[in-house]
Amino acid sequence: MELVGPNPDFSFFDEQLPGLSYVLIGHRGHDPTLFPEVYPGGKLDLRRAMNLYGSWQRVEDIERVRQDMVAAKLLPPDGRIMIFGASGAGVLAQQYLQRYGQHVIRTLLVSTGAPDLARGHGWTYARHLAELDPQAAASLAQIARRGHGEPPGLAYMTFQLGREGRSGLAKIDEVLHAELRHNPLPYAWNALNPRLNWRLIRTLLGLPAADAVRVRMYELLGADLQNPAIAHSEDLPLYVWSSRILSDYLDAHVPLPDLRLDRSRYDGEVLVISGKDDVVFSPAIGQAIAAAYPKGRWLVIPGGHRLERDPGYQHAVRRAFFLHGLQARDTAALLDSPPSAN
Repeated sequence: MELVGPNPDFSFFDEQLPGLSYVLIGHRGHDPTLFPEVYPGGKLDLRRAMNLYGSWQRVEDIERVRQDMVAAKLLPPDGRIMIFGASGAGVLAQQYLQRYGQHVIRTLLVSTGAPDLARGHGWTYARHLAELDPQAAASLAQIARRGHGEPPGLAYMTFQLGREGRSGLAKIDEVLHAELRHNPLPYAWNALNPRLNWRLIRTLLGLPAADAVRVRMYELLGADLQNPAIAHSEDLPLYVWSSRILSDYLDAHVPLPDLRLDRSRYDGEVLVISGKDDVVFSPAIGQAIAAAYPKGRWLVIPGGHRLERDPGYQHAVRRAFFLHGLQARDTAALLDSPPSAN
């Protein structure tokens, strides 16, 4: 999403896929593709934004890029591709498989979820904090009962720190422990980091350049956020702050797209990798995604949402999967011997 623009950081993607060629696809609504049709009279039209910036339109954009590559003879004669999608882009990859799976040989999904599968299991789209860090969840609930502090700001900081894995969880415990003792300094100190500053982020997400981001957030979180008991649960920090960001969509009851997918139709290989300490998605949803595809394989490894641990192992797995597939001896050996969680 925001990682792909007119001047992308290719070193970041080279690190993700070392030694492999790849194609980056920008997203409509991100610089420099703001659509004036979304702003009739200079005001954001929520329903037009959902249509023109929506993920099913993005699926069509991906397919158009593939068709252009076929026409330019940049793909093999059969025109088939491979897909790598992480986090929210992992859901977009699953949507592309729904419509155009016949063009995809294999797919790698990393640190991602599935709104339809989560709902079918009676789960929320995002992971409950208590599943990962019961003490942090209890502390947030206690702070909320006291009525002190800035709930969305604390929830935002908790969520973003949690994305860093175990090191971030340790910082969360430090901030929450201080808040319980009415010491605001650790929170204020961390808030000096722009990435953790709720008020700054809320301002940035209110700009037109972020409207496409909010559309995707609403698509993925909207069904859960329409339930007030879920939307304001301290055990779901992502929902506490995102409900504020998406309040206009929620208040207007903007219709949500149908994200129900029939994964049984896709006959290509799918590897789903989950982080054991991912604050966003429980490993359980990764396992459910893999099980829903006929040729799916699930791998859980140490690390948080960014899978910050064991990069050498992850590079080897990605390379082996894309070059040789799940059934190759080298790939199977890697998948059967993941790093220890210790």
